[in-house]
Amino acid sequence: MITKIQQSLFIKKIALLLVVAILFMSFKINGKGEIILQAGTNVALETTNMIQSDMVAVGQIIDFRVKYDVKVDGKTVIAAGSLAHGQVMRAQKPKGIGKPGSVDIQIKTVTAVDGQEVFLSGGNVYQEGEERQTEAILLGIFVCILFLAMKGKNAQVPAGYQVSSSVATTMTIAI
Repeated sequence: MITKIQQSLFIKKIALLLVVAILFMSFKINGKGEIILQAGTNVALETTNMIQSDMVAVGQIIDFRVKYDVKVDGKTVIAAGSLAHGQVMRAQKPKGIGKPGSVDIQIKTVTAVDGQEVFLSGGNVYQEGEERQTEAILLGIFVCILFLAMKGKNAQVPAGYQVSSSVATTMTIAI
């Protein structure tokens, strides 16, 4: 009889340990969790350096900085100051007859607080330099033909230029 009681207590202890183990595997005790970052969430960015059309090449990666914290349910999922990356899609240097330079940058990704790359859409940066075609043609005709070689101005995106982009796909961020 005593051995049956001891076996019963032993089985109860094992059952209790199994229940506790299952609970620890099912729930996070440390207070951390996961947040759903919805597609379309706005991310405010700014350029970190001046970008000039004659200094970039197609395919080059350009750094941007997150201007404000991106929060979901009061928790930061993308911290202000995080680096975002864009890629130069088109870059044209100024040309003769006063044609201006231009640069087109597509915003690609930003890093979330858990280290994941968050894909971004929209918010592309396009700048075109000042056109000087009329000036080059008139001076070329009336003053000297060499003025036709006059170039337009570079496209410039100043440091701190603000761009608004948005999250491309819904994803889960560990907090």
